Amino acid sequence: MTEYFIALDLPLDEDLADFSALLWQQGVAHHIAEEGNRQLLRVGDAQQQEQVRALYSRLKTGELHIERSSAPARSAPVLQRRSGPVVWVLLLLSIAGALLPQLDRSFESVALLTFYPLDLESGQLLAQWPVGEPWRLLTPMFLHFGLMHIAFNGLWLWELGGMIERRQGGMALLGLVLLVAAASNMAQAMMTVSLFGGMSGVIYGLLGYILAWNRLRPVEAFPLVRGVATVMLIWLLVCMAGFTRLLGLGEIANTAHFSGLVMGLLLGVAASFLRRRPV
Repeated sequence: MTEYFIALDLPLDEDLADFSALLWQQGVAHHIAEEGNRQLLRVGDAQQQEQVRALYSRLKTGELHIERSSAPARSAPVLQRRSGPVVWVLLLLSIAGALLPQLDRSFESVALLTFYPLDLESGQLLAQWPVGEPWRLLTPMFLHFGLMHIAFNGLWLWELGGMIERRQGGMALLGLVLLVAAASNMAQAMMTVSLFGGMSGVIYGLLGYILAWNRLRPVEAFPLVRGVATVMLIWLLVCMAGFTRLLGLGEIANTAHFSGLVMGLLLGVAASFLRRRPV
């Protein structure tokens, strides 16, 4: 049975249409129903209960102003599911990076995107950092090896990256992705000279950013389902414990995942303090 939380209990004569539209724009799923001579606004999460009350309080004190729009309020939840251009570009580049190892059997093109240079004659990675080739700090995030690899990363890029781009804009998401990718790739490279790739370090960075932001700025919290974060963190621990090898899934770039998460948490903390005025 689904549990609902009463966020607001208000008189019937109070018009909540604009406030409801604002909640949908903030990604807060809710339901308004009349009971007796009152109207109750319910949400499905206790954290969102506090978020709704804080937004309503700011609206009543004049700190928050709602811009009226002629668009119907119920169309907002659909629009919220659309991702912006940065997510689309990153997703398309990742798909291209997944196809590249299949199309380029000689690995000539793949060798241009790895962190460590690849000697095509010997087939060995050269243990030298990409001095003079700064793109190698980033391009491993586009390389994917296998259908499940790109499917998993693409799904979470669409979901988590979409949340950030819709709320804070494409440039904020792009900056976050670039910083996390560089940090997680360098951390992984310091652990071992290996051929690694994928967007997973960035994905955990996006998760860390959202978790830190939601903790420090609950009024502007991203609509992240708590169970999603729990599952992703449990999977991180499973990978770090080495169970993926027992399951036949091969080696996992655990250092990239963990360092991406830490970098995302740090950037989320920094962004929450730099944000001077709530939306």
